[in-house]
Amino acid sequence: MIIRNTTHNDIEQLEQIYSEAFKSNNRFFPDNMVEDNEEGEPDLSPSLAFQIPEKTVLSLELDGTLIGGIILTLFNTNANKLDRLYIAPKYQGKGFGYEAWTYIEKIYPNPFGWELVTPTCLINNACFYINKCGFVISKVTDVFEDGVGMFVFTKYTHGKEI
Repeated sequence: MIIRNTTHNDIEQLEQIYSEAFKSNNRFFPDNMVEDNEEGEPDLSPSLAFQIPEKTVLSLELDGTLIGGIILTLFNTNANKLDRLYIAPKYQGKGFGYEAWTYIEKIYPNPFGWELVTPTCLINNACFYINKCGFVISKVTDVFEDGVGMFVFTKYTHGKEI
């Protein structure tokens, strides 16, 4: 797998992969789920992230085919943030997510560690980030009457807490 900077030509295909990846998780969300978008923040899609200078947008390519993407926010004085890591459904469960994560840690080291959020109902994500990538759940936020909240994951590096 090749991990490279996203180009403008990648965006349309990454949008499709992003949509498919997140739709593949719909079955894990309750029917009565409450959408929390009080601050009016748009979904951080590949096309939006590509327009934000503070975001690092990467493409995952296998044998010339885009199979996923990564969106990062990199900091010098705080933990880096893994905003999105998504893989096309037919390539999930084959080690590409873990390969992408180890690449991210190697290429973008940060003494303050890493942070990410994922919905509490996506246990597959929790297992991946805890068991494979070494994150811990540092808190749960935004829990509504539907019972769905957001896990905030933290990964410390070099023994430093965030």
